[in-house]
Parts: sequence; C-alpha cells; structure tokens
Amino acid sequence: MAVIPETRHESSRTLAGRSAELNSVLRRAGRARAGAAQAVLVRGPAGIGRTSLLTAAAVHLRADGFTVRTLTGSTPPARPAAPGAADPTAPPPDPYAGRRRFHAHLVRRLAAGPLAIVVDDAQWCDEASLRCLDFALRRVAAQPLLVLLAQRTETDGPGTGVLAELLAQDRCTLLELGPVSESGTGRMIDRALGGPVDPLFARRCAEICGGNPQLLGRLLAGLRTAGIRPDRSGLRRLRTVYGGILASLIPDFLAVQPGPVRQVATALAVLGRADPDLLGALAGIPARRAETALTVLRRFEAATPGARGAVMRDPLRRAVLAGLPAGAVRELRARAARLLNDAGRPAADVVAQLLHLDRIDEPWMLGVLRDAIAASPGRAAGPDVVGCLRRALTARLTAAERKDVHRELARACAPTAPAAALWHLHKALAAAGDAREKATIATDYGLSAVGTRQATDAVRTLGRVLDDLDAGLGADPGPADRELRTTIASALLVTAVNDTSAVSVARERSLTWSLPRGDSPAERQLLAAMSVMTCLEGRPAGEAAALARKALRVEEAAPAGWWVLGPSTVLSQADAVDEALAGLERSCSGGSARQAARVRVPALAGRSLILHNAGDITGALRQARAAVALAERSGQGDPAPLAHIALGSALLSAGRTAEAGLVLDRLVRTDAALERRLYEWHHYLYVRGRALREHGDLEGAVAVWRRCGRSLAEAGVANPLLAPWWLPATTTLARLGRTDEAAEIIEQARPGLQRWGTPRALGLGMLATACVADGRARLRLLRDSVDALAASPARLELAKAEYQLGHELLRHGDADGARRHLRRVIERATHCGYHQLAAIARRLLVTAGGRMPQLAANPLDSLTGSERRVAALARDGVSNKKIAEALFITTRTVEMHLTNVYRKLDVRGRSELPGGLRPSGLLATGR
Repeated sequence: MAVIPETRHESSRTLAGRSAELNSVLRRAGRARAGAAQAVLVRGPAGIGRTSLLTAAAVHLRADGFTVRTLTGSTPPARPAAPGAADPTAPPPDPYAGRRRFHAHLVRRLAAGPLAIVVDDAQWCDEASLRCLDFALRRVAAQPLLVLLAQRTETDGPGTGVLAELLAQDRCTLLELGPVSESGTGRMIDRALGGPVDPLFARRCAEICGGNPQLLGRLLAGLRTAGIRPDRSGLRRLRTVYGGILASLIPDFLAVQPGPVRQVATALAVLGRADPDLLGALAGIPARRAETALTVLRRFEAATPGARGAVMRDPLRRAVLAGLPAGAVRELRARAARLLNDAGRPAADVVAQLLHLDRIDEPWMLGVLRDAIAASPGRAAGPDVVGCLRRALTARLTAAERKDVHRELARACAPTAPAAALWHLHKALAAAGDAREKATIATDYGLSAVGTRQATDAVRTLGRVLDDLDAGLGADPGPADRELRTTIASALLVTAVNDTSAVSVARERSLTWSLPRGDSPAERQLLAAMSVMTCLEGRPAGEAAALARKALRVEEAAPAGWWVLGPSTVLSQADAVDEALAGLERSCSGGSARQAARVRVPALAGRSLILHNAGDITGALRQARAAVALAERSGQGDPAPLAHIALGSALLSAGRTAEAGLVLDRLVRTDAALERRLYEWHHYLYVRGRALREHGDLEGAVAVWRRCGRSLAEAGVANPLLAPWWLPATTTLARLGRTDEAAEIIEQARPGLQRWGTPRALGLGMLATACVADGRARLRLLRDSVDALAASPARLELAKAEYQLGHELLRHGDADGARRHLRRVIERATHCGYHQLAAIARRLLVTAGGRMPQLAANPLDSLTGSERRVAALARDGVSNKKIAEALFITTRTVEMHLTNVYRKLDVRGRSELPGGLRPSGLLATGR
C-alpha cells in the first residue's frame, strides 16, 4: 500500500500534525494487505488525537479496498447470566468454543478480501472479546487482517490487562501519540484562523496547549470568536485574553491528565497558593508526586511560582472547582482549613476557607477568627472575618461562646461600624455574669462609643460597672484589680471628654478621684484623660501640662492612640509646642502598616493646627491635606472632621477663602454627629465664623461665634483657649461699633485667660481688651500684648498684634515706631505664609511714609526657634542625645526637628546645614 501524504485526502483536513503517525499505520496496513496479519495499538491521553487518527486511517483503508469494522469499547461488558441448576452428568463447558467460532467467522470474512477491525477505547472492552482477537491473530498470521486498537492511557478498564499482554508477547505494535509539533500546530492555526502564521504565535499556542490537539482546537475556536489573527498584533492581543481562554481550557486539560495532576489541581484551586507538602496533604498523595503534578500544571500555566509555593489565579480556581459537587468542595475546604490551622499558617488564609463552610461551630475556628482580628489592630477586619463570625452566631453555642462571638464581632466592626460594634457589646455585656468580665466588656463599650450618640449612655454604663466593681473588690484590692479599675476609670473619661452631653457627667465623677502615680499603662492612660479634663476645666496650664507630661513620660510598646493624642493636645494649649509635636509624631510615625488611620488622621490634623498657630501655614496645609487624603484612602467610618477643620483653617489663612468654604460645607453634609464632638464642633464654629467674616458677612460671623460660646458654656468648658471665638468676635464687634457687647465678651473671658496663664492666653486677652480701649490705654495694651505673644510660640497672633500696634502708633503720630513694627509684621507674615496680612501691612507702611522692597525668601526664616536651636547644635557636631539633654527635650523631639529642618532647607544631613543658624546667646554647649 502506498503512503498517502496528509494533504492528499479530504479526511486529512480533520487530522493536523499526525501525518507521520498516519503513515506508520498505513504501512502496517500495506503489510497486512500483502498477507501478513498486523495489530497496532495507538496509545495516548484524552484529546491527543487517537480517535481522529483512527477515523482518518479508516477512510484510507476503505479507499484501499479494506472492509472496515469500527467498534468501541465504551460500553461496559454485560454481566454474566445467573447460573441455573447444574446437570452433574453434563460434560464441562469448552472455554475456547467462543474463540473458535469467532476465528471461523473471521476466516470466512477474510476470504472476501482484506479486513480491518478498528476498536476505539479498547481499555473498556471486556476481556473475553479482546482474547478472541488475540486468538484469531495467532491463527490468521498469513491472512490480510489489520487490527487497529486505541487506548486512553490515564484510565484503567477491563481490557487494560489484555492489551498489556498483547504488547508483551510482541503480537501488537505500539504507536505512542506525543504532542503535536510546532509545524503541525502552525497548520492547525492556518486552517482555523487563516494565514500567514507568525512562528512566535504558533509557539505560544503550542506552549499553552502542550501539543494537545483537542485543547488547541478549543483555543483556536476562542481566538476565532475574539477575532484574533495569528500575527504579531494577535500575539499581543492573545496576552490580554489569555487568562479567560486558559480558564475555559482548564477542564479539558485536566480531563486528559492522570489522577495525581487532577487531585493537585483541585487542591491548589481550593488553597489558591501552597507548597507541595500542603498540596500533597490535601490531595492525599506524597509531596514528591505533588511536585511532579505541579510541574505539569506549570507547563500549562495553570500554576505559577510564588513566594509561598505555587499560585493559581482566581479565574482558573473557579473553573477547576466548577465541575465538582458543592458538597465535595465544602469538604475539601473544611479539610484545608484544618490543615492550614495545624500548619500554623496566617489566620487570614484559614479564614478564607472557613468563609465557605455552612457552620462555624468548632472552638478552634473561633480562635482563628480572633487571631485574624488581632492581626490588624486598629483596622477594620475583612468582610470574610465578619461573615464567619455572623455565621457562628447561627450555630448551637453555649451562652459563654455566644458572648465571645459578640465580643469578637464588636472588635471586627469597631473601626468602621461603631454602631454595630456597640450592639454586639451590649449583647455581650448582658450575658456577662462576673464583675471583672463586665468591666473588660464595658471598657470596650465605652471606647467604641467615642464620638457616637451612645457616648452618654456608655458613660453611665461604665459608671455602674465601676460602682459594682468597687463594691466587689473591697477596701484593699490586688494589683490586677487596681489596674482593671483604673482602666475603667480612664475609659469613662475618654468616652466623655469629647462629647458635649457626656462631659459634665464624667466631670462630677472625676472630682472625687485621686491622681495616679503613672507607674502602669492604665495609670498613664488615666493621667492622659485627666490632663484633658483639667484643660477643659480651665485650671492653670501648669497643672494640665504636668499631668500630660506624666502620661507621656514612658513610650509604650503598643501603638500610640488617644492616650498620646489627648496629652499632646493639652501641651499645645499650654504653649509647649515642641513637646506636643513630638507626641503627635509618635502617633504619625511608623507608616500605615503599623499605625491605624483612625489614630494617624487626627494626629496629622492636630499637627496642622499646632503649626498653624505657630505661624507655619505652608506646613499646616501640607499636614491637613495629608490627613484628609489618608482618611479618604483608608475608608474611615467617620468623615475625619478634625482634618477638614484644620484644612479649612489653613486655607483661610492662605487666602483661599472659597476653597475653605467648600471644605467646611462638605464636613457639615457628611458628619451628622459633628455637634456631639466637643473639640471638633467648637473648632468648626470658630473657623466657620472666620470664613463668614472673610466673605464680608460680619453679622453672620458674630452670630456663629456667639453660638460657639454658648455651646462651650453649656458643656462646662471653662478654658477660653480651646476655641478662642471671643477674640475675633470682639474685634468684629468693635469694627461694627458695638463696643459694649465686645467689652462684655472680654469681661467674661478674662478670668479664664488669667487662670490658664500662658503667654499666649495673656497676650490674646490683652489684644482683645485693646479693641475696646481708647487712647494711651489702648496703646499700652497693644504693647503688652506684643511682648506677651513674643514669649509664646504664637507667631501668627504676634504678627496680628504687632500690626494693630503699628496702626495705633500711626494714629498717635509716631510714624517711626509704626514703620518699625510694620516692617516686622511684613517679615513675619511673609515667612508664615500669611500673605493677606503682609499686603495690608505694606499698604499701611506706605501710608506711614516708609518703603520696603519685596522680601527675598530666606529658607532659614521658615524655621521655628526650636528648629533653629537644634539645627545649630547639630551643625556644631553635637549628638542627638547631647542636644536633648542640653535643651531639656527628648531624643525623639530632636529627630523630629532635624527631619523638619532637612525638609525646609532641602539638605540631606547635618553636614550640609548652612551657617547663620545660631540665635544670639546660644553657645555650642547648648545652654
């Protein structure tokens, strides 16, 4: 028989890349036709082209005069008939009778001409049928018979053993079907997509399909649907659609793979990423076989290397699991969760499996969820964790277990959904029986209620729990109980201290408490809260600052939170700006991975307000924008009110009034609880009044400021510096000619200012009083105000006071003195970034007969006094530790100042610091 090229027959169009294999079969057929019976076993995995090869061969055989009988072994053999009653006198059955009958039938058929018997899926043939073929082949060796068998390699059937015997006895020729060559792949692509075919495109298709014609056909069908041509541009498009096509091919790919490959692929689809040991454990095979299976999956790109083992992409995972029963997948996920937990893998990986289970009812599962929440302190737990915990509530739990689940759900919800956290804590609190356990739950309840409408109720709840605990502990509690009591007391104050309704309730309780020493974390937290309460009560600044310093004297190992923010704010009010900025730096440092946004956002906003008061408007704007951006990026539960207030304040001072109004309007629209936040609400009213005044609405501004004063009085806040509304209200009323109202406001604020007693408080008080004074008294008050403010960090207010002094001197005919002060105003306002005041002072300077050229920007002028002192010592080679000792500040504060100096001067280190840094009187020794 002549060998027929692949292109010579119509049937060859359905068989690409198999011309060599087809020719091999046809050569065997030629020998059979010449009178030497032949048997060929075509073997290969599913999809490799066995059936297509048999079909093409049958067409050629018929054309060459063969009678072709096509059979399939896909039908399982019939069960033997049930035996009847045996006749003991009957002869035994002849086991070869059937084979002889088949041989006789075959001889009669061969007498008519060449015969081909084609059997697909021969592994499924019954053993008796295959042995009949073997029997006949041995007896018709000189007849024109061709037996063409096909076997799928990755499955065993009834006929697998007989086929192995045929090969072992050399009565059958083996033809193994391997991957289609690149040239064969190119011909298939040309027929499916049209030519010409780029070699790189063909190679990529061959890599994807591993030379499997069935997979290649499905791939090409997908490419044809997507309109992709087999050229370089199509190769680029192939990369974009590759993921989806690969997902569609994965079921067919796995169908032709051995069992271990399918098992490992399923295990990897469940886990997402894993090493061979874990995959083998889940798949139930040794790790060595799992590694071999991974090699196959990597060739198909169903698995890719990762940092923690092989990785399978989500579309492929879904495609692999889609063909499995839902119950089997759940069982696999349950086993995977246990394996991951036993292997000590991250809690998040275990939770990813628990999420798909119907029941979360085993003790170790709750422990995993607790670990997952603890792994992200201060941040919202993922929806997977919350979903698992909620599902756990539906299981049969004891009262104690249900209480624990409610507590964990509260911890998970607290950062972004405080209302939900409070609901769960209320349930847990109701289920707690022991006074100590109630105390720990109540502490979480109070801290979760901060800034919500439940703050007042939480304060009362904490008070009741505290009373019950005191009654149960007795007169001499142990150290642990004392620490617990102190923790509850601090939580009570923190819950109330920023709530307009709850602060008075907490104040009454705190009046009877003795000051703690600050030897433990709980005592330092209580000191932090008491320092803020002292500040609100308006007691002398020295008292409040002393408490704040004691609270901050030890840097806790835990991330800084409210316990740092509160005392730092008190220190800023007490004119200890360096210490306040250092404290807030503790809350901002470490990056978002270590510090939660809910702590860093108010810390950045607080730094903005402090820098603004210290005269660094540019720095204040930068910090405020960073706070707002971080709040938006992190998706906080609240709209970050303090960040928006700080941004609005800095924008007003920078002359961007319209933008500031938009920021404040947005805050009011998004924060329904703004009026309950004591600190933020009154700062908002103060800044809103400034915005109205800049827009020319003086009456509206005065009304807002008066509202601020009434609200502070109702909340029992006696510190006039918390939100100094009285200063702009006084100056505006004086401009309107309503000096009596202005004098009344000043008279009410003066006692609180004198009691607080800082240079800033006294200076601002004298500045406000000067607005309603006349003649020399007004001039004297303005001079005293400038002197007092010069001793404070309030450079912005100093510039305003000195402008008023220059204006008043000009009215009294002292043009020289007016010019001297106005020049200083222009310098200060320019360096602060307060360009509106600089422009007004320039005009008044011209009126006073003076001239002043445009100031050249000197980077050194942007440094604060503290920054200049630290930078001067650093330039002289003094170490950070020595600088801290010389200036009576912490090493962290020194580092913070140097970082600011490097940024402002655009230098990379102390070796590049310029000269001219040293203020007069500062020695190299630092004193």
